[in-house]
Amino acid sequence: MLKKGSGSPEQAEITAFLGKGTEFKGVLSFEGTIRVDGKVAGEIVSKDTLIAGEGAFLQGEISVGTIMLRGKIVGKLTA
Repeated sequence: MLKKGSGSPEQAEITAFLGKGTEFKGVLSFEGTIRVDGKVAGEIVSKDTLIAGEGAFLQGEISVGTIMLRGKIVGKLTA
């Protein structure tokens, strides 16, 4: 695995993972790279990288530095 800031986001070290079947409601803020394959409702805020896998469902306001999106977003996205 590559260190943060080198290579593509999919090769970056994942610092957190919300797997399939997980649900989170509220404000999610993070540093580094996280991958979401579950459901998040609320606000996601970071200057870093969010990977939304195929099963991801993100609802609300999302403001991140970089996003890799394979799932679904309902709401406002700034990247």
